[in-house]
Amino acid sequence: MRLGSLGLMALLGICAGMRGDALDRMTAEKLAAVRASVAEWAKQRQEVARPGPWKEYRANLHVHSAFSHDSRGKIDDIVASAKKAGTQVLMFTEHPAAHYDFVKDGHQGMRDGVLMVPGAEEAGLLAYPLKPVPKASGTLEMASLVKRTGGLNFLAHLEERMEVESPDLTGVEIYNIHALFKDQKRLVSSMKNPIWLVNAAKMINQYPQEAYSTLHDYPANYLKRFDELCQKRPHTGVSANDAHQNIGLVLRLGEKGKVVVEDALGEKLLEIDRLVAGAVAKIPADAKPGDVVLKLQLDRYENALRHAATHLLLREQTREQVWDALENGRAFVGFDWMADSTGFQLAAFACYQRHELGAKIPFESGLKLVGQAPLPGDWKVIRNGKVVKEAAGRGLEMELREPGVYRAEVWLDIAGEKRVWILSNPIYVR
Repeated sequence: MRLGSLGLMALLGICAGMRGDALDRMTAEKLAAVRASVAEWAKQRQEVARPGPWKEYRANLHVHSAFSHDSRGKIDDIVASAKKAGTQVLMFTEHPAAHYDFVKDGHQGMRDGVLMVPGAEEAGLLAYPLKPVPKASGTLEMASLVKRTGGLNFLAHLEERMEVESPDLTGVEIYNIHALFKDQKRLVSSMKNPIWLVNAAKMINQYPQEAYSTLHDYPANYLKRFDELCQKRPHTGVSANDAHQNIGLVLRLGEKGKVVVEDALGEKLLEIDRLVAGAVAKIPADAKPGDVVLKLQLDRYENALRHAATHLLLREQTREQVWDALENGRAFVGFDWMADSTGFQLAAFACYQRHELGAKIPFESGLKLVGQAPLPGDWKVIRNGKVVKEAAGRGLEMELREPGVYRAEVWLDIAGEKRVWILSNPIYVR
């Protein structure tokens, strides 16, 4: 399925209420309350000093540009959007095509302070080979081919691949916003009523980030599988922005009193009467066939990239250091649309020695787990997939009494609703 169509489904689904939670969130009153709540959290934020030698860099994985058939994104616009969102590393995942090689021709190197890494979404993976690879027959073969080049692999759209396992995988997506769209049963009937666009257009244009983030939910099925895989061997969890800038609608004046509804890529979806379209958008009396009377873009790059990120601990902003962090799990996922998660820390301490995220350490008496965050939130410590401690505040301290795979979550109250803010990678206590 083309993501342009999938994105359109999501947009109309919000307006139609095919997800109860999204419908509840998609009102002008609640979007305004979310904006006010986010602004209040920003006032309370305190910087958290990170001990050396690590520096934190914000990365977006699963990003598409015009190299992909389902995006029209220009690299200058994407980099400009990344800078507005605070992103320092862009890891592209283009859909491969015969007319270019995504490794050799893909976006790479430094551009205006943003490190670009070429990659592909192929065979169910976010694949980042260091050399061109032949077309694979499936996920496992592709993972093997990429790893042989010294590259990285992350299992993508995990809901479609819950049984896939491979020692060639670097890790998995633990969040993908497009995965939230797929189980909506009222979609087809919902798409047939364009009057929904009346309120949607007004609210999305007024509250673009808040509207985009109505889709944000706790990825319970992803995390359950992630916990299972990490108990077998270390995996690095990453967030997937799945950014295309292709979720939107265009209403264009047609012939004979009709208005053509197109998706953001220009594909015709349906025609409606001009009188019906007049309830959605004001059509000038002198408008001519082909004129755009309404344009609505939900997933602008800036909003998509700001929504979530994978924060990496690096010594310096280089491709080699990005590889080292992702291979060793020195990363956490932050939903920065709520609040800037920069500075979050989770470390294990034994005999005054600090072990960062992704560390593999032996169990010993006196081993402690210590966490810090730039805002006071609700903390959960998960061991082998089960919550073993809950706390509230800017920090957490916990004595570890048994081996296991330990990770943490931090939640914030956004306009009266608890929303997950941070998902850490594990520390492995053997």
